[in-house]
Amino acid sequence: MKVKFQDKKINIRRIGILTGGGDCAGHNAVIVGLLRRINQANLTLPKDEKMELVGLLEGWKSLTRDPDKELEKIIKPLHLLEIEDYFAIAGTILKSSRTNLFSKANLEAKAPKKAMDNLKKLKLDCLVVLGGDDTLGAAGKLGQQFTFPMFGAPKTMDNDVYGTEMTYGFESSVEESVHFIENCRTTAESHNRCFVVEVMGRHAGWVALWAGIAGGAEVTLLPEEIVDMEKVIKQVEKAIAKKQHCIVVVSEGARLFDTRYPEAINKKHQKMLATVIADPKYALVKARHEMPKKKDSFGNEQLGGIGEYVFAILEKHTKGFEYRYQNCGHAIRGGIAHVMDRILGLRYGDAIFSFMKSGVFGVYPGLENDLIVARNLLDVKGGRFVPQDHQLYTMRNAADYY
Repeated sequence: MKVKFQDKKINIRRIGILTGGGDCAGHNAVIVGLLRRINQANLTLPKDEKMELVGLLEGWKSLTRDPDKELEKIIKPLHLLEIEDYFAIAGTILKSSRTNLFSKANLEAKAPKKAMDNLKKLKLDCLVVLGGDDTLGAAGKLGQQFTFPMFGAPKTMDNDVYGTEMTYGFESSVEESVHFIENCRTTAESHNRCFVVEVMGRHAGWVALWAGIAGGAEVTLLPEEIVDMEKVIKQVEKAIAKKQHCIVVVSEGARLFDTRYPEAINKKHQKMLATVIADPKYALVKARHEMPKKKDSFGNEQLGGIGEYVFAILEKHTKGFEYRYQNCGHAIRGGIAHVMDRILGLRYGDAIFSFMKSGVFGVYPGLENDLIVARNLLDVKGGRFVPQDHQLYTMRNAADYY
């Protein structure tokens, strides 16, 4: 298909597509949405302008491999009738990785140039990158540095990418989290217990916020708030007194300690945790506390386990009640793609083709007032946090209404 790119006519015939970062629902829908438009265009395009979509396996890692030696590990031909039904499935048919082309080590190894050389070896005329702010940011840098046609699509179950009101992957993770919470609720009611349920959400607590409210949680703890365990204990004790059971939802990014917290709260939590760690019953909590923190290739700390701390402090500092800790973990990433992520993914794939046909490059689709708008890849960033003046923020703790 002949289009204009930077004031020059180019013929885009072979389009590459990859998925980077954590998997989630909607990836496959974007792929199908784009492939549908390609197939439709091919019905009327002249032979020398017909297009094909080529999958690149394991995200950016594919472009660090040698096409002359590992081609089967790099590309996956994509044909609509073979993959169309996958739009309803979570995960990614192209596999993924957390490869950072612009890490210090990869810059020293000239990975960006190698990636661009490999794009040329693979005879790709354009690249579509599906991912969060790290993955999309890399696409923007690569496209600018080497003047190459790039597109992106914003995914993240955390819903924290600026430039769009919703990322694909979010709604499905909320639905699966709510289902998990509801399952915990019935057993909590049956045995008069309090369940502490941890859900994903690194810096932004949108998943915990929506899932906590929709799942009827008595207490929901977010990364955006100053967590005060003394207050949490009072909320839990109130819920138990009123209902004889309780659900506490904790976002994985919530913290017991933080430099932005008042010193008094940090000291109070330190004392609470010290009594937990001193008790042999909580040897696993002590072991987790002493483990070094790991980071991925983008420098993001690998989180998980805050719910276990909250559970242990509640159990240690309250009397006469049973507690259980459950971590949703990666289960809320997988399974089926729920309706919103199917629709949003298909819309984003459809929009990418429209951008391409119009000669609008270096962009990703964002959602604004239910309309698709083009956002510059060079402007992408994460950190779209839950504001404390948001209506749902004030509604998040059912115990406040008892």
